[in-house]
Amino acid sequence: MKMNNETKIGLMVTVVIILLAVLTIKTGKFNLLTKGYMIKARFENVDGVNLNSPVMFNGFEVGIVEDIKIRDYRGDVRMEVILWVNENARLREGSKAYIKNLGFMGEKYIGLTSGKKGGVYLAPGSVIMGQEPPNFEHLLSEGQEIARRLKSISINLDERLETNKDVLDETLSNLNLTMKDLASIVSNANQRLTTNEKKIDDTVTNLHSLSVNLEELSYDLKVNPWKIMYRGKGKQKNDSEE
Repeated sequence: MKMNNETKIGLMVTVVIILLAVLTIKTGKFNLLTKGYMIKARFENVDGVNLNSPVMFNGFEVGIVEDIKIRDYRGDVRMEVILWVNENARLREGSKAYIKNLGFMGEKYIGLTSGKKGGVYLAPGSVIMGQEPPNFEHLLSEGQEIARRLKSISINLDERLETNKDVLDETLSNLNLTMKDLASIVSNANQRLTTNEKKIDDTVTNLHSLSVNLEELSYDLKVNPWKIMYRGKGKQKNDSEE
């Protein structure tokens, strides 16, 4: 069967429309082929997170960012991120949300933790609190401030060293002489100890013997106190005879 040009164009347009519909369903906000539920996460700052940003559950992609709204809770302004999550990603009580990068310079995504082990499953529409992403501009600013202070300290230290160069050199020289004197004293002391090693050993031995004798004498006098009286009387008798 031969087709005319109008029929060919119609078929081509139909195919293009079908492909566009499939891509829209796959990459857009339409989740017609997979069942899921909505969950809300509240942040103070969602810098870098956009609609249709991926949602990860323990590192596995399970949904997208459906919507982002600004909420005022009694003067406390919060960003409420509405997430569409695959029904297989069951969140429990204690689950948290956080914002991270897909790679070093990649797009932002919302990460979810499963929550407490054995906890109650969260119902659709539940609210979980988000952990704030690091503020790289603030970190960069603090890093620059630290670098500035380190540079200032380095300059001041260099100036002090240059100003007191002569004093430091003299101090180091004196310290070197002192160390040499100490080494000489230690060497002399070591020589004296080596030369008089036998005398020192004899002295220690005699002191030990004296200590033993004194201990024996003390014990003997405690056991026989009459010996003191006996010696005293003997001395008195000698004095009277004289």
